[in-house]
Amino acid sequence: MLSINIGIGLAWFCLDYISIEKKNQHMKLYLNTLDQTFAFSSIDLKHVHNPEKSVFIFDFDDEKSLTHILNRLAELLPEQLLDESYVTVTKDTNAMDPAETIAGTMPFNTFYARRLHSWLLKDISSHVQIYFQPIVDFTQNGKIFGYEALCRIENPSGRLLDGEESFKLASQLKCSEELDIACQQSALVGKANSIAPGTPIFINVLPQTIMKKRWLNFMLDTIGKYGIEPREVVIEIIESEKVSPELLAECCDQIRAQGLRIALDDMGSGFNGLRTLAAVRADYIKIDRAIVHEAQGSRVRTVLLEAIISMAQRLGCTVVAEGLERVEDINFCLDMGLAYAQGYYFAKPERKPTRSVTELPKQDEAHRSHVPDEFRIGEFVMRGVTIEVNTSIEEARAIFKKNLDTEVAVVLDNLRPIGLLKRGKVFTQRSNSLGAYCDALPKMITSRTPSSLLARGLYLERGDAEPWVMVGDDGIYIGILQPVEIMAQLISRKMSTGSLHPLSQLTTGPTLRQSLDVSLRNNPNTILVYIDLDHFKAYNDRYGFIRGDAMIRLLSEIVRQEFLGAAGILVGHIGGDDFVLILDHINTYLEDKLLDVIYRFQDLASHLYDASDLERGFFTTEDGGEHPVASISIAIVNGSQGVLSNSVAAAERAAYLKKIGKSNIGSIIVVEDTTPRLVLPVHEVHSDWQARALEALQSLLKYRRSEGSHCMDSCFNDYPFFEVIFELNANGIQRYPNWINPNMYGKIKAGGGGVDRSPQAYYYAAYETLKPYISNIYLSTATEDFCLTVSLPILNQMGGLESILVADISIAAMAMLSSTMAAATEK
Repeated sequence: MLSINIGIGLAWFCLDYISIEKKNQHMKLYLNTLDQTFAFSSIDLKHVHNPEKSVFIFDFDDEKSLTHILNRLAELLPEQLLDESYVTVTKDTNAMDPAETIAGTMPFNTFYARRLHSWLLKDISSHVQIYFQPIVDFTQNGKIFGYEALCRIENPSGRLLDGEESFKLASQLKCSEELDIACQQSALVGKANSIAPGTPIFINVLPQTIMKKRWLNFMLDTIGKYGIEPREVVIEIIESEKVSPELLAECCDQIRAQGLRIALDDMGSGFNGLRTLAAVRADYIKIDRAIVHEAQGSRVRTVLLEAIISMAQRLGCTVVAEGLERVEDINFCLDMGLAYAQGYYFAKPERKPTRSVTELPKQDEAHRSHVPDEFRIGEFVMRGVTIEVNTSIEEARAIFKKNLDTEVAVVLDNLRPIGLLKRGKVFTQRSNSLGAYCDALPKMITSRTPSSLLARGLYLERGDAEPWVMVGDDGIYIGILQPVEIMAQLISRKMSTGSLHPLSQLTTGPTLRQSLDVSLRNNPNTILVYIDLDHFKAYNDRYGFIRGDAMIRLLSEIVRQEFLGAAGILVGHIGGDDFVLILDHINTYLEDKLLDVIYRFQDLASHLYDASDLERGFFTTEDGGEHPVASISIAIVNGSQGVLSNSVAAAERAAYLKKIGKSNIGSIIVVEDTTPRLVLPVHEVHSDWQARALEALQSLLKYRRSEGSHCMDSCFNDYPFFEVIFELNANGIQRYPNWINPNMYGKIKAGGGGVDRSPQAYYYAAYETLKPYISNIYLSTATEDFCLTVSLPILNQMGGLESILVADISIAAMAMLSSTMAAATEK
């Protein structure tokens, strides 16, 4: 069947090619688009445009001129436009026959690819090469457990295309299934000839291939032909392909019934996620490289990895970690309890399966992946690539070619760093001096730089920050560190390693899942509420991870104060930006309380956006996407659509409801029903918590303020939301030492008297306007928690500035103030 399909495609192609060669004049290429005429404004090709039918017509005489037109169109038009365009070729002198026209019409990319890459249609098998990468067993000290077969294609020029490139080309040529089957057959031949019996081989298969009924018979026939034990063949399905989990599960059941095993590839990056995992019941789950790589130190990846591992264990699946390259990643996976792994650290893919791999790193305290009790920046330093300033340009280029993963090198002068050298400049600019290529050094730190200064620097960074350079006390280069790698460590200094989420201190992990399953099993009236931040990834991309964590903390405090401690309600934190409420009864006021959460979040989250974004009502990311500010989607799963058997089923129902909610712009509540019911906020609510905070500051004038560190203790009894208060004179000099909330002793430093605060925004904003000032939310260098600063100018009898009172308010206090005001309003 495979050879017949390829033969038909080849015959069509040859006839088409010959017919064009014979026509010496007056041929036409018709290009049908989606009416995006603006894209043709810069094309230097003569054409006729039929605007009514969005058709562009190009004249050509022979194959050479046709190829020129196709090349220019592919070069100048947007890729998305070409993906959605169709072409056909006709004689200029003949009337167009409808049947012939329909038969000759095809997608542009298919038409174009068949002319550039006809070699792949002639004999796919002759171009396929299979490379084998070992999978190691952590429980057997890194012994080889099995191999994954990886597809490569060699083109006529000898260039080797990787799997992604190969299947992208095959997709354009409409021969993905043929390539898939050719790769599988070559992989089985490799298993029979080069891999010992008893050692499994993981073979990638496209879901659309599995769906073809003839495929399983072909696979079984080939396995039988080469005498391979079916259990030693693991069918690895790419989870990122769009496919119905239910249909996929049916096919996998048939495959498993024949003795083969199933693996889900790239888990965590796909379209269906939990639905696919729950439906397929795979023997193995391979975790996407993007999650595992440098997961240590990343709060988001760690939580996601823990969730996948926990669910896999509950479903009886074995987890395989892909993409391991660093010792830190391996130790992290070992500590997480993973059984199998593969990656360049152990061995790269080879034509002949390797029999040996790099040994597992030693598991001593110096290499363990747990978060230490005391933050030590030296643990995050990498040596990096260095280049001496007197190095020639040619040598510098050779260094970058040798280190393909390196984008930036540090330029040294007698072991002292003087600049950064970026790969892009080395290969694009022309100069005789290496110094002419260098960028200025970014932030310079030493091993004794306090974490408070690091936190401040991280907060000021946005997006992908340049690596920071560490030097010794003598200025000698030590290494580089990536800011994003230490960010999560700074945030989680106070984290609880048990069942509480490090950011929110709400129940998470196995404890939460166990509570959810017990409640669903024992109480048919269980109601689940899932609360999800909208556009959170885009917000992280725009504002950075520090503010992203601040947004999560803000929502967690609002949810905590609204529901935590209420009878019959458990509040939990699942994943990075998702929260869940487990209610053991129907709550009459539930929707009103959730609307209150929305109102308070929209009000307080305004302090996490730039003023320009708030004014527009949306923010933009580098890809040009526009995202509304401060909205959340809430799904209420009430069991009305059938009994909820476990947490997996509940998550699936919630995902369906949230999908409906996210199709609307702005915050929304979606309630489960025969037809899901939408509850929309009817108006904006702005509490006067800011006015109450400023009023409290104003009332401090009645207290006796002095050098005494406890002179304001009674004020904190009246206004517990203040963490620290201090006073500046008209010139911005702090008059007295800090007055500290007794609850913050040991967390905030005493002193501060006589310090010049005039450069700070809370001083000069109040000084210039003589009006109160409220900052955005930021990461405090004193408490390493999120807060904002409020300042109030105190005027003398002449209306001039006498002093300025300044206070810090934590996120929890902000939520408390807004909650108090909301309750007062309801009364």
